[in-house]
Order: sequence, then C-alpha cells, then structure tokens
Amino acid sequence: MPIVEEKYDQSRIDSLRRSLQREADKGRPRDYEIIVDGFKVVPRTNVLDEFDDYEQEIRDTTRNVSFLLFDGPATNRNTRYSFSMQQGKAHQPEQAATLGEIDQIVAQKLTERERDYELARLREQLEQSQGQLQEAEEYAEQLQERITQLEAEQKGKMLKLGDLGASVLMGLLRNNARNLPGGEALAGLLGATDATTATGTEPPTQEGAASYSRTEAIDEQTRGRLLLLEQMQQRLDEPQLIGVLTVVEHLCEHPQHIATVVELLQTKQAA
Repeated sequence: MPIVEEKYDQSRIDSLRRSLQREADKGRPRDYEIIVDGFKVVPRTNVLDEFDDYEQEIRDTTRNVSFLLFDGPATNRNTRYSFSMQQGKAHQPEQAATLGEIDQIVAQKLTERERDYELARLREQLEQSQGQLQEAEEYAEQLQERITQLEAEQKGKMLKLGDLGASVLMGLLRNNARNLPGGEALAGLLGATDATTATGTEPPTQEGAASYSRTEAIDEQTRGRLLLLEQMQQRLDEPQLIGVLTVVEHLCEHPQHIATVVELLQTKQAA
C-alpha cells in the first residue's frame, strides 16, 4: 500500500478530486475514503458529491488529512495520500519568551492600566464638573432673584423719597403760592385756599401794590426753607440727595433720634 506524505496543499487535494472525476466520467468510478486525524469522516464510497464533506471537520488543531484511493471495487489495495497540516511543529517545544518580549508585554500591560486609570479619573472629573455647574446655575438664579428684589426695593424707596421731597416742596408752594408772582393761577392749580376771597374782602386793585404785597408776604422762615432746598439741589447729586431725604424721613418718623444725631455731629466737629 503506497503512502505519499506531503505538506497540506489545497491545490494537491483539488488534483485528487479532478482525478476521481475523470475516472467517473469514463465510466470507471473509483472508490475513495477520507480520514481526518485518524477519524473516518467520509467512509469508502465512489460518490464524488461527498468528497468535500471533510472540510467541515477541519479545525485549527487538525494535524493530518489522509485520502485513500482504492485500486478497484473488489480490493482493499489503495494509495494513501497523507497531508500534514502542522508539519515540522509537532515535536518542537514552545520557546520561552525573551527578555525583550517580556519587557514589551509588561510595558503594554502598564500602558493599558494607565489608560484605564486615566479614563476613570476623567469620568470622576466630569461628574464633579457637572455637579459644580449645577450648583453655579442654582447660585446664579438665587443672585438674579436677589438683584431683582433689591432693584424693586430701591425703586420703591426712590419713589417714596421722591414723594417726600415733592410733598415738602408742594406744601411750601401751596402755603405761599399767592405770595409769588403769578400766584393766582398757580394757587388755582395747586388747590390753595384764598383767605381773602373766603372772607369776602376784595383784593387790592392796583397791580403794582398786589405784586409787591405777594412778594413781600413770604416770611423769612419760608424763604430759608426754599433757599435750603435750592442749595441742596445745587450741591448734591441724586444719590446724595436721596440719602439726605432718607435721614430726614427717618428723623420725622423717629424724632427721639434727633438729639443723638446732633450729639454725634457736634462730637465729630469738636474732634
């Protein structure tokens, strides 16, 4: 029984199949058998459709594939074609890794570990940044609400102080409107009461005398108040004027504090 041993070569196996096909085409089908690692995967037959069934049994660990071509239908004589798939490796021991290969493996493992550590650190920083961003947004909302509240309070305070200053000026003007030039019309607009008309006494008929009377009738105390307001407007800007009116408003509501303020001013001047 001849044996032909070769390294596995698909082209050689294809040649065997073509040889069997030619014999069958001539009306002389030849029996064959296929064995993989000692296991008979295709029993003796002359049906060529079964020839390729051996490929289903080929693995990475397969060592040998053998094809037996029989000399005739009534004999067991055959030619064995044995193909080694791991020729030259069966008896070679596995070589140990060199120092260079070991260093390379260690460096690769360290790089992978450093990469995993860096990824974990970045994830942690991302979570912290997201938390800080949320806290900052919440704090910004609180600040905006506080700013809006302060603006509303300041606006109300300015309106209140403006009303106070306006009421002081309107009170002075209303009480002395008829003593100013053109006071008749001004008094009518301000709603001032004409004491002369109420008593039925006729006003002076001479225009010059009337003008002189209205002008001179403003007492010195009222002149001082008007002059003080004028000086305040000339010397103080709006925030300073608001501050003065705030102090005045407070002292009007709490007159018991006036003595304390005066005492503080006197102490500062003496120092």
